[in-house]
Amino acid sequence: MGLCKFRVKPGADDTAVRLISLSDGRGALLRKIKAVIFDWGGVLIENPTEGILRHSREVLRIGSGCMLAAYRKLIPCFQEGRISEEEFWKGVRRRTGAKGQLPASLWLEAFEKSYVEKKDVFDVARELHGRGYRTGILSNTEEPARPLMGKDPYRIFDPLVLSWQAGASKPQRRIFEALVETLALDPPEILFIDDVQAYVDAAGDAGLRGLLFTDAQTLRKDLAALLG
Repeated sequence: MGLCKFRVKPGADDTAVRLISLSDGRGALLRKIKAVIFDWGGVLIENPTEGILRHSREVLRIGSGCMLAAYRKLIPCFQEGRISEEEFWKGVRRRTGAKGQLPASLWLEAFEKSYVEKKDVFDVARELHGRGYRTGILSNTEEPARPLMGKDPYRIFDPLVLSWQAGASKPQRRIFEALVETLALDPPEILFIDDVQAYVDAAGDAGLRGLLFTDAQTLRKDLAALLG
């Protein structure tokens, strides 16, 4: 499968998008992009992880180091739907000795307190949608956070490929294959935008085009170079 990745070269002209590699040699770059898929935390919204951890520590009355260690151990299973929220917090309690009372969904409560939309990136997505591009989301995220995607700005995003439903998470190839299957497009027709280089690389390894996100202004310039 071809490797097709883009990123802006540090210090270079902001509008210059540099091709890293194209492996299949059959003109994949000439394929018209038909779908633009966004990461969620770090791209469409501010990364909520720090806020989730902080609120959880306060509710459970545990130290930051203990909470972080438990989070790192359990989050892959939680994000891939292999454990429930209840099992996640049981694991946290077991590893930290936490005694605080749990609300109905501490994860959703903590996520809501940390939720900040990047309105300028939503504007970019709406413009792309209005131009006829399919716009969607591919994200490593947890089932309790799903209601937040029921907000009005998310109506333009279809599909939503979420790790807890796919049973796989970035950078695993399976989650990108799930996206390709859902869209029913050829991989080079899909542009994936993420703020983590390893995930951009993984998208490229799966044959998609990957674009590294830094900020909305740069994203607009990069998309203008790619899409015209």
